Amino acid sequence: MESALFPRIIRFFKTESSWDALRNILTILIPGLFLFFFWDGPIAIAFAVGTLLAALTDVPGNQADKRLTALYGIPLFFLTGLSISLALHYESWTIVLLLGIFGFLYTIIALLGFRINIVGNLALIVASFTIGLRPAGPFVFTFALTAGATCFYAVSLIQAYLFPHRSLSFAVEGGIQQMAKLIRLKIDCYNEAVPLHQIYRQLSALHIKVSDQLEAVRSILLRDKRLLEDQHPASKIWLAKLYQLVDLYELLMAIDNDYEHIRDTLKGGKTLILIRESLAILSKATARLRVKGRSRGFHAAKRERLEGLLQELETTALTENLQKKELTISIVNQLRQVANILQNIHIPHALEDNTWVANKDIANFAAPQHNWKTIVKNLSFKSAIFSYAVRMALLLMLGGLIGFLLPEYRYASWILLTIILVARPSYNITQKRNYQRIIGSLIGIAISLILLVCIQNICWLAAIAALCLYLFLLFNKPDYLVCVIFITITILLGQKIHEGSIQDLLGSRFAFTLLGSIFAVLGCLAIPINHYRSVAQNTDSLIQHFKSYLEKIKESYASANINYYDLRLLRKFTQASLAQSYDSLEQLEKEPIRGRYYKTDIIHFQTLAYRINALLVGLSIQMTKLGQSLPVEEMSERANYVAELIQEAELLSKKGYGLARSKRAAGWKIGKAEKLSS
Repeated sequence: MESALFPRIIRFFKTESSWDALRNILTILIPGLFLFFFWDGPIAIAFAVGTLLAALTDVPGNQADKRLTALYGIPLFFLTGLSISLALHYESWTIVLLLGIFGFLYTIIALLGFRINIVGNLALIVASFTIGLRPAGPFVFTFALTAGATCFYAVSLIQAYLFPHRSLSFAVEGGIQQMAKLIRLKIDCYNEAVPLHQIYRQLSALHIKVSDQLEAVRSILLRDKRLLEDQHPASKIWLAKLYQLVDLYELLMAIDNDYEHIRDTLKGGKTLILIRESLAILSKATARLRVKGRSRGFHAAKRERLEGLLQELETTALTENLQKKELTISIVNQLRQVANILQNIHIPHALEDNTWVANKDIANFAAPQHNWKTIVKNLSFKSAIFSYAVRMALLLMLGGLIGFLLPEYRYASWILLTIILVARPSYNITQKRNYQRIIGSLIGIAISLILLVCIQNICWLAAIAALCLYLFLLFNKPDYLVCVIFITITILLGQKIHEGSIQDLLGSRFAFTLLGSIFAVLGCLAIPINHYRSVAQNTDSLIQHFKSYLEKIKESYASANINYYDLRLLRKFTQASLAQSYDSLEQLEKEPIRGRYYKTDIIHFQTLAYRINALLVGLSIQMTKLGQSLPVEEMSERANYVAELIQEAELLSKKGYGLARSKRAAGWKIGKAEKLSS
């Protein structure tokens, strides 16, 4: 247990977010302490707040991404800080209106992309912090806050230019680690003691994580204009690693398709055991791969052991019947292809081959960039993000109005902060964040009280507050509950150091946090998001991508002319569509009023969609990776089988998008599919 835990801790501290947390705390503390001791306390606090909030907008990306974040972050922070602090200074009711305007605008700009969404969310938190600090001088406070944000963005940009491939290397390694988990899960597919329906559910969920990780790599790499320059070798090397990751993913998705058939065909003897042992070696080899620093590839002894297992499988297959022999050899070939990729992925060379797409087409594989026209198209309640933006505007205005009526307006910042951090489009996620924030606040308050009773020395309290701020930054992405605990301790200890008393703050922290949590839940119920519409759109899109992918595979087979560009692009679109469909179905399943009625049928659809995707990828790699040419009859039979599954998925998705009336049909079709495939 301890031997397994220690490497996990080491890996955690080697992640990009962990290194970023160290960079961020130094960027906050060094100039902040300098200003505090040699200039002015309030200015130092405003500067540190600006630096902290800007640091929270920084997500992995290339140089252009960092510039874009700064381009949005600096003016939004300045505008928000100045307008809110001026309204506070003059005790004007316009602060309520400002909160509503900012709540709507900063939420709906999420349509411009994930990075802009984060900046908008942190700009709302700027408003909350400004109310909590209640600055005496609006202009001094705003300039200090903006200077802190500018300082952080300068550090971030300098780092991006000094280490241009930093985020990319972490993203690639993250993808490799997700592949290792996928291989470990595949081991159970060959274990007759593990129910298949559990494995399919887990595979579908893991598919989303792997797909997201690959999309992160594409997002960083494929928008690099230097890829179009043949004379830039470094970018070509990273592009080669992306190709290898995608090829590895395809092989793992299509290592086999019908596990019921495989278990039945290969039962008895040592075949299934040997396959599980081979996958275990591949999983461990994948987990230890590194693409930066000290390169580590496929250990020679492990590769030799794997090759021995594969040869034993081939030898065993020669003594079996034709069906078992062909199936075993097919699995062995795919396992060997996986091993070859693992052998080469850490090598710092661009191993270009005929499957690469032309430079002019590379940008087509990156996620499309949205503009302001996208926002205009979504200005109606038919849009989920529009409904969410209206909900946020009303909730923030309500929280601001309550604060305006209180004698101590600054304590209302806890209401606003809780709404900003907790209220999410999905009821289920909102409830989860509510639980984490309330429990985290209680634990943080309890620990703070113990520290304040036991420690009276201000220097020690300041050191503990700084440590807790670092731990907040460290766990901000991995675990929201833990980060709430540490930021609560940081704020309470900081308030004690700054004002000398926290009696009022202790009660208001929890009371107003609880009130904000209640508002967030009521907002979900009062202005719900129509998950049915998103399910309809995403499932329709998925079905069309399935059909297009199948037609392209059939066309390539019939013409014997493989178009690698089209196949790669359609596979990418299908994988992305599958991830979106899976996510929307998850939201529908967890919808508070009617979601539970559709849970079983949603699982049926997700399982069916996963099987269709695996079959399509399997047909594709038969031509592109393994170079195998199936007989015409067999190809036709497999294509018709997939077409039947697609037709059933389409029927299942159209029956009210509740899927309830299709339960029997879905179960019948999956049973029939398993029978046909065997």
